[in-house]
Amino acid sequence: MKSLLQKISSNTETIGVIGLGYVGLPLAVNFAQAGVRVIGFDKSQTKVDKINHGENYIKDIRDAVLREVVGNIKLTATTDFTRIKECDALLICVPTPLDKFRKPDMSYIESACIAIGQNMKPGTFISLESTTYPTTTEDFMLPIIEENLKTNPLFQEILAEQSASSLPPFGGSRGASATFWLAYSPERVDPGNTSFHTKNTPKVLGAITPEGLEIGEKIYSKAIDQLHLVSSPKVAEMVKILENTYRLVNISLINEMALLAGKMGIDIWEVIEAARTKPFGFQAFYPGPGIGGHCIPLDPFYLEHIAKKYDFDLSMIHTAGHINMRMPHYMVIKISAALNSHKKSVNGSKILFLGVAYKPNIDDARESPALEIIDIITKKGAVISYHDPYIPSVETGHALSLQSIELTPETLHAADCVVITTNHSAFDAEMIQQHARLIVDLRNVIKEAGDNIFKL
Repeated sequence: MKSLLQKISSNTETIGVIGLGYVGLPLAVNFAQAGVRVIGFDKSQTKVDKINHGENYIKDIRDAVLREVVGNIKLTATTDFTRIKECDALLICVPTPLDKFRKPDMSYIESACIAIGQNMKPGTFISLESTTYPTTTEDFMLPIIEENLKTNPLFQEILAEQSASSLPPFGGSRGASATFWLAYSPERVDPGNTSFHTKNTPKVLGAITPEGLEIGEKIYSKAIDQLHLVSSPKVAEMVKILENTYRLVNISLINEMALLAGKMGIDIWEVIEAARTKPFGFQAFYPGPGIGGHCIPLDPFYLEHIAKKYDFDLSMIHTAGHINMRMPHYMVIKISAALNSHKKSVNGSKILFLGVAYKPNIDDARESPALEIIDIITKKGAVISYHDPYIPSVETGHALSLQSIELTPETLHAADCVVITTNHSAFDAEMIQQHARLIVDLRNVIKEAGDNIFKL
């Protein structure tokens, strides 16, 4: 522990970041900007080559900053996971999707833990940042790492000593004389947020041991302005789940309210604006066609996964998740009703979707409700096109490949129905309203009411 703390103090440690996506790459760049040597690990040769050539693919990173840290050799990227042994600390930022049964797919974390166990050197600090369920760090990661240390040549001497002294394998990994330290620190990245980014968003950190917490605090404080330490990885894991489930429940609530308000002829947007004048007890959430992105739509299923092990029924959270899953279907009904009002059916109608990103002003379509709406509408026989200034091409869940078309008065007028699914700031509400014959606005882009405008 002392030697690692000395390295951290003298800024001579090497940080390894496993997974170079929208979480891992900004974190790696932050450490490199602080003068720390960083090795980025990713299985994608394309990503690795782009980084090593100073080519940026993450919108939240400035191109010049990436070129600078790569140019001064503070940041390098590789697909060679044996280089894990060069690292003093490893930060895991890999995907955690759901499988086809909507259960957590832990294969990416498992793969990272196997590579770590087989290649790391003794005295390494390890922190998971991926979204997951509580107990993952201690009950899932730790056994995998410890099992794979048995084939790690750098740990054979320690293995022999433990065998001779009849100590439990790697029992010291939980104590002050640890062979490694394990922690959890949930990512809080909000893509496209111009006010809060990796460095100035407070970071939660929980470790298995007090020594691991101390090491993690000293490491992360080089790249993050403010840390909040908690008593265990389980607490930190639950923090991440709570943050996103809080948003899911409230967004699902306002979506259900919006559906009812629509049936009653009440403008839900006017209701929200009036409610938010109350200076206490109310936080405004806004309705939409569903919730996208990696975290919020998936977190209830992570929580349900672990809750079943404790024989606990998450009825409210389950209901919120169900409401969110049903929103695209409700939006299809709204589109059908709008076309019917113009004496048209979905089958054969030309429908132009504005925006496939899951939130405004980003190039990320993961779990986007727009894609599911497009899938359903396509199956009903509609002729689909879309425009998104951030996403030039997209594949929907049913392997439908589409290219973004140019947004002009002509393309707007040619569509039987224009559906606004993402409220990108680049969209000109006045032009859309002037040239579209029928509009279904699911994001309150068009403020004025009209006979040809259907709103959520």
